[in-house]
Amino acid sequence: MTDFTSADALLLLGVVPFACVCVSAAGTIVFANQAACEIAGARSMLARTPVSRLLPEWHLLSTISARSFRRETMLLRSDGGAIPVELSFVRFGAAAEAMIGVVIRDLIDEKALESMRLELERQNEEALMEAEAARRRLGFIIDMLPQAACVFDAEDRYVLWNEKYAALYPEIAAHLRPGIPFREILEISLKSGDLPELVTDPETWIEERLEKHALAVSQHEQMLRDGRWLRHDDRRTPDGGAIGMRIDITDLKRREESFRLLFDANPMPMMVCDAASLDIVAVNDAAIALYGFSGEDILQKRITDLQAPGESERLGVMMRGLDADCEARTVWHQKTASGTEHHVLIYVRILHEGASRRLLLTIADVSDRVRAEAHATHLAHHDALTGLPNRMQFRKRLEAALETAARDGGQLAVHYLDLDGFKPVNDTLGHAAGDILLKQVAERLKSVLRAGDLVARLGGDEFAILQHASAAGADEVALRCIHALRKPFGIENREIGISVSIGIAMAPENGFDPDELMSAADTALYQAKASGKSTWRRSRAAA
Repeated sequence: MTDFTSADALLLLGVVPFACVCVSAAGTIVFANQAACEIAGARSMLARTPVSRLLPEWHLLSTISARSFRRETMLLRSDGGAIPVELSFVRFGAAAEAMIGVVIRDLIDEKALESMRLELERQNEEALMEAEAARRRLGFIIDMLPQAACVFDAEDRYVLWNEKYAALYPEIAAHLRPGIPFREILEISLKSGDLPELVTDPETWIEERLEKHALAVSQHEQMLRDGRWLRHDDRRTPDGGAIGMRIDITDLKRREESFRLLFDANPMPMMVCDAASLDIVAVNDAAIALYGFSGEDILQKRITDLQAPGESERLGVMMRGLDADCEARTVWHQKTASGTEHHVLIYVRILHEGASRRLLLTIADVSDRVRAEAHATHLAHHDALTGLPNRMQFRKRLEAALETAARDGGQLAVHYLDLDGFKPVNDTLGHAAGDILLKQVAERLKSVLRAGDLVARLGGDEFAILQHASAAGADEVALRCIHALRKPFGIENREIGISVSIGIAMAPENGFDPDELMSAADTALYQAKASGKSTWRRSRAAA
């Protein structure tokens, strides 16, 4: 630790919020802050006075050789009174300008602090009692409400709910307790198998519920399996919590079915079809916007005319065979006027108008969700940085190729590649430069492969190539890869030079077991590295 100078000491003690003095080696106070003057009862500053007038035991304390220490003693006030204090010492500076900094703490204040602590504890206890009383009053209020209601804290944990709420969701009633997270209740409801609503994608359903729950104001309607309708009315409170109301609007919905306004203003694409012919007899504005046809044009079609090729007949059979309302379970492919394909879910309700039987269709465009799922599937099998197949995809393709080769007598080559000199690039230029380099390596490897060959990134700076080739063909590809990566790479206006070492294993020479084949290629790679790098080695045939 570096010694402080006297100037350092004065500067440090000058900003300490406690009573502080700085004493010279001769025992004279050279500095005292305002708090020290106040605790000593001094009318003027204490500087240039002997410290023994303030601390009678100074002659004993100053002989302690420790660099810093703490002691309790008596402080003599200017009015003749003495008070107990705790002194914290620290020595500053070299021998020639040695000083002792002293922080003085009035021990009498400890009693006042203890009294304050006890008073705060009493006040906290009273506040807790008041809070509990307020909670009971709130519980009594929500129990009086005619709707199902629940209250959440800022962490989305249950605080209160009424009996109507528990009765509405019997599958989670036994699990409700103060403090349980909303997400956990949703998961319990799903696992119970008695969820009152239809859920086709549990994970999406949970995330959508949580997203709506997080909104400042969220209002939506929900159809249950038994045909009832609920309105969810959730609002965030100023403290970050939330209050949720669940209102049974089944009767209202049934009455609204007869009103054209509901149909026309519905933001979901809707249409009415004849149950026998499937002719479209009515559409709302949202459906016209979705399909891109004019109102007159779409009324000249059947619902099956909107289907993608191959699905029209299947949809027609399903629609004509309905004997009850149909929840959407199948994702259908439909075409718009511009030829764009949409992925949709179709909800069907049967309407009886005298002797006529109609179908009320509600169309949910789930194209974004389908694309997101396809993208997620792609990411699960491809390296996010380079876009190459990842280790899992490579293993899957290798197993399939080995199975075919074992059955048909074909030949396979597996190349295990490891970059030479990649780590120094990361260490000197940073990981961003390393990522750019890996992308360029991936592009060069793809450029030297033949059609049908597969290159994958296994992780880090390791790559693998799978090809249907003889030993000679495998050797040729290895040489092309080595030559391609010897050329400098341009990164951040600099030319970076690396190379690659390659180990090759062959099937059937090294067997048809994927693990053994990869192990043989890895061993060959190690031999290539040991022989000077920037080269390749082929594994010996299995005995």
